[in-house]
Amino acid sequence: MTRPRRAGRRRLARLGAFLACLAAMPTAQGGEEQDTARTFWDAAELSGNLMFFQRHRARYRLQEGRFGNNLHHATLQGSIDFRSPFLRLPSFPEAEIGWDLGLFATRDLYQDASPDHEISFFPWSNPWSADWSKTRAQSGASLYRAHLKLQRAGEASKLWGKLGYFQPSGPGILGVNWALTPGAYLGAEGGGDWGNLSFATAYVTRYKAPWYRETYGFRAGEATEKIDHLWSLGARYRVTPKFSVEAAYGEAPGFLRNAHLKFKYQREETPGKALALSYQFYAVGDRVSTPPDAANAANDLYADHWAFQQYLALRRTAAPYTLRTEFLLTRAPSRKPQHLGYFVYRLSSAYGGANGAYEPWWDNRSDWNHNRERAIFVSVSRTLDDWLPAPGFTIGASAAHGWGGRVYGVRERLKERAWSLDFSYRVPSGPLKGARLALHYTHYDNKTHEPSWTGFKNLFQDERDLKFSIILPWCLADGKLSCEGQ
Repeated sequence: MTRPRRAGRRRLARLGAFLACLAAMPTAQGGEEQDTARTFWDAAELSGNLMFFQRHRARYRLQEGRFGNNLHHATLQGSIDFRSPFLRLPSFPEAEIGWDLGLFATRDLYQDASPDHEISFFPWSNPWSADWSKTRAQSGASLYRAHLKLQRAGEASKLWGKLGYFQPSGPGILGVNWALTPGAYLGAEGGGDWGNLSFATAYVTRYKAPWYRETYGFRAGEATEKIDHLWSLGARYRVTPKFSVEAAYGEAPGFLRNAHLKFKYQREETPGKALALSYQFYAVGDRVSTPPDAANAANDLYADHWAFQQYLALRRTAAPYTLRTEFLLTRAPSRKPQHLGYFVYRLSSAYGGANGAYEPWWDNRSDWNHNRERAIFVSVSRTLDDWLPAPGFTIGASAAHGWGGRVYGVRERLKERAWSLDFSYRVPSGPLKGARLALHYTHYDNKTHEPSWTGFKNLFQDERDLKFSIILPWCLADGKLSCEGQ
């Protein structure tokens, strides 16, 4: 295990050194060069966050008939993000180049339950080598962004690209996992904009979720079969100023194919009053296993080698209230023991192995994604600006209910429900502008009689989950440490 770890560190060190050398380039001596340097550093952005996250999650232990700690920790995390301005290339005056760097560090103040709490680093190196004999999360630091960026702007179009460690930003099927900071791919992404049409393509060879320190390659399922790369292609067209359509397709060669189609409508009637509607269709196809009836084939995730999910969302804002109503319908056929029985939209099916450009998220613990499950979500939030003398406070409540799930080996049908309460405060102005405090509680009930991760493979027993976070953003501009005006 030491050689891949050292290779990963060398790779990160080389990329960091290369970009650091680039950062020093505009500081050359001389009158014009000094003016260029001043302009460069005035236009550069240096920012980050200081974060505190505390969580206590208890899960019901079916065999013991009681709740026990599942996650229990308090963690400090800090990040720094440098974004250079674009510089003209002398040989190509229409093209510009820049670079972005992002680094974060994390440290547990205490941790006395499971070590995989996702805010610090897991005590193993990738999603396929979990060692549950280890009981402590690891503190440390890691890059989450380090890439060159290029653009070429014309009168009616724009071309752009990224090379290095990056988060995908164009239309496509690739997305990243999030903790307090995002995951990152190693590879390249490029795209363009022509009027109402945008497109992007990406080719990536490695990935790291934010709870791992180093990148790792892709694998099929939970097995050791390696995947050389992932690729993605997508386009978005704005039919009208209020209505857009996005389509995307991508592959893990020899393993999975992902595709989605998204329709979005957004209308702002008056300040503080808006409506948003969306219908989204996600599909996954796996490859036929060899031999076709292999008992635990890594490539055989779904019966008939397909799965899909439909998502419908409505968001209505009428200040001070915001209402969300959303619905999920899942088909992930399951007729053999190796079948997942739930829908997962990523090109490496293990959690943290990669991620997809998937939008449904309800912060009510479950993924609500088992075969034949239907799930509905409702939330309402209210700002308290008209009740309190200080602006920035928000309260909210949400509930989700899922039913009808059926999977291989389980007679009963799935029924699950959850409700949550939220309280938050965001500093609206001043030196601490953007600082936020949030408290979130979820009460989750699994109405089946299956133990966690058994039968319904992406499901756990009842939980009580309390999360508290403080995030303090900082920005360095004009020699002052403040986010005012940002």
